[in-house]
Amino acid sequence: MSAKTEQIVEVIEEVRETFRSRPNTASIWPWRLKATESIAERRKISQQSVNDKLLRKLRPDISSLSQFDRLLQNWLLNDSEELKTILLKHAHSSYDRELINNAFYKAPETDIPLAEEFGFDPNENTFKEGKEQLRLHLIKERNRHLVSLAKRQWIEQSKGKIRCECCGFSFLEAYGKVGEGFIEAHHKFPISSLASDTVMKISDLVPVCSNCHSMLHRHRPWLSNEQLKDVCLQQKTKFAG
Repeated sequence: MSAKTEQIVEVIEEVRETFRSRPNTASIWPWRLKATESIAERRKISQQSVNDKLLRKLRPDISSLSQFDRLLQNWLLNDSEELKTILLKHAHSSYDRELINNAFYKAPETDIPLAEEFGFDPNENTFKEGKEQLRLHLIKERNRHLVSLAKRQWIEQSKGKIRCECCGFSFLEAYGKVGEGFIEAHHKFPISSLASDTVMKISDLVPVCSNCHSMLHRHRPWLSNEQLKDVCLQQKTKFAG
């Protein structure tokens, strides 16, 4: 029965993600519709099949898609537990229950900026389990004194023409005086290799532009700066001709 539970949870998670960015929407029907379309495409099944599984799994407690939508919206707006309770009632394994509980977890507001900084969904397990390591990584990466020393050294070494290590972008060339001396510092090692007493060195940091910094943290496992540099070179070669 877990396959049906997985599909229902996927619908809930996709709607929740859309709702987060548009909390004032009058109805979630369009977002549920879009979610079922997306899931059907990923699983290579019909959208009707996704809807049928959803209703067959939850009868007689939920007898229509409009009722499901109302319960889901009531959770999103008012933290109602009714939909979650119904899903748990129909769970057939500990795996089902884990999927459902994770789907209905809402991250504290204070966690959302940290998750977004690293490209995580703040409600997903990977983020919840690695939250403290992410905070540690951010603290170490943002050690102002170390970053200042690193930038000073990079600027001296480049004679003021500092470039992104991954794509070669220069803020000075793009923005003139406004961009002079600007660069971001990225920590080269994955957070799993860091301990609370790790001593950071300038050589542990690499100069990157804002776009590349975001790309380095966008997917898990994170790309290394060398891997992203290769991606940039491949893309430049691809579009050069």
